[in-house]
Amino acid sequence: MKYKSIAILIFCASLAPTALAQRGDEEIGGAGTPNFIARFLSTHKICNSNIFQSPSGNVGIGTTVPLFPLHVFSNNTFLPPGQDFPVTLFVETDASVNSVCAACAIIGIEGLAGANSGNVIGVDGVTFSPDGVGVLGNHPSPTGGGTGVAGLTNSTTAFTVGTSGTALGTSGPGVGVFGQAWSPQGVAGLFANVPGGDIIRGGVNQPEITVFRVDGTGKVFADGGFQPNGADFAESMEVEGDRSKYAAGDLLVIDPTANRRVALGQQPYSTLVAGIYSTKPGLLGPCKVTAENGPIQIGDLLVTSSIPGHAMKGTDRSKMLGAVVGKALEPLPQGTGVIQVLVTLQ
Repeated sequence: MKYKSIAILIFCASLAPTALAQRGDEEIGGAGTPNFIARFLSTHKICNSNIFQSPSGNVGIGTTVPLFPLHVFSNNTFLPPGQDFPVTLFVETDASVNSVCAACAIIGIEGLAGANSGNVIGVDGVTFSPDGVGVLGNHPSPTGGGTGVAGLTNSTTAFTVGTSGTALGTSGPGVGVFGQAWSPQGVAGLFANVPGGDIIRGGVNQPEITVFRVDGTGKVFADGGFQPNGADFAESMEVEGDRSKYAAGDLLVIDPTANRRVALGQQPYSTLVAGIYSTKPGLLGPCKVTAENGPIQIGDLLVTSSIPGHAMKGTDRSKMLGAVVGKALEPLPQGTGVIQVLVTLQ
């Protein structure tokens, strides 16, 4: 029995190398650098990969100085297939919406800042190029109602912002929010307040002082008045005669002898009345007036007079249709002068 046991042990030992070779369990060779994650160069040889793990546990891809739990760096300038620009990190999912639920969003990449307090940021995009883009949202499909970038907020207890744009430069033409559309049927900026509150609000200074507001009915509130155009009236319209003879407050009429030209009004009750010369056109403005048809009271309808460039109180209702330039906001007891007028062409 003793000799049989020895024979069995010798036989098993002779089979062991053969079994290891058949299973491919040969010794793995190669060398690497500490802190680099290894990769297989062949079936039994390893070497360094470009993935580095620092002693602190941060992992770097393309960098040996990872500053974050995962730090990816690339200076590639080639374009990957199907891309318009080089990509450092690409995340893809081909899951169908119906694979989970019809109402679920399929997310390629998500950033989550889970802290319950503090100024935390889920996703932060930074670029140092003068022409770079920090975060780009792209919906390349020519059909459907997709969104390039969407911002959502649910808080009901504080000032929250769905999408925020801030131009921090203290000089230069910085723009906080920019909207652009290339379709003739497109809209550069669309604002909708579903429950019916203010649609848009504009303010200045810090803390903010509201100077412009459009409420849910479409009514416009503007502290500085309404300016339908920003150009000097004398520059936006041709005038009869010497331009230097025209001054702010002149009452102007359409010149029937030329296209797109105005002249000083000098015929009572002229239905060619065009408006009041102003370097800052608006609904309110100064107007030269005369009391030749009686003292002007607040609220009087004003029409052209016989004095060039001056308005007078209108009294002949049969001639006033189409001849009224506005309403007096200040009185003029006698002579000539300049008063504030509410421009309401009728």
